[in-house]
Amino acid sequence: MTVVRRAAVAPSGQGGPSAGSATPTRPSALDDIDFTIIRMLQNDGRAAFTTIAKQLGISEGSVRNRVGQLIDSKVLRIMGMADPMALGYDAYAMVGLKVASGHDPQKAAHYFRDRDEVTYVIFVAGRYDLLIEVICETHDQLALFLREHCYSREDLAAVEPMVGLAMYKNMLKWGQP
Repeated sequence: MTVVRRAAVAPSGQGGPSAGSATPTRPSALDDIDFTIIRMLQNDGRAAFTTIAKQLGISEGSVRNRVGQLIDSKVLRIMGMADPMALGYDAYAMVGLKVASGHDPQKAAHYFRDRDEVTYVIFVAGRYDLLIEVICETHDQLALFLREHCYSREDLAAVEPMVGLAMYKNMLKWGQP
């Protein structure tokens, strides 16, 4: 099993922006050292604190304390990430969902948030109300997911799957060029 470890920076709250929040801005409590530590951990989530400390010219304890504070404040999460395509998951789709009139997009979002096949749910403005990412082992499983969890729902007025044909970039790096 190939596992890619990266640091994921959560812009706010519990892993992402909350509904109704503005575009994340640089928190005033964080300084350039914090942002450099975040950037280094995004490039290698297993980077040793001693290595980071040497590159920044600060003590290992300072790096350890800062990382602990970033994690405690939910600005930083360090996790192992597996590449689903390398693990044999061949069916990938972004699905645009239009919620039916009179139905609550938040309730629909919560339904999809709790599905194992769904890796991403976002409330959006524009053509769709929700955008979800779905990853399945096979195209037959993806078709079954769409039939059972999208097309059969009365709270959805429109479902537009955009099936991935090739993946060129897939990363969790926010705040980096």
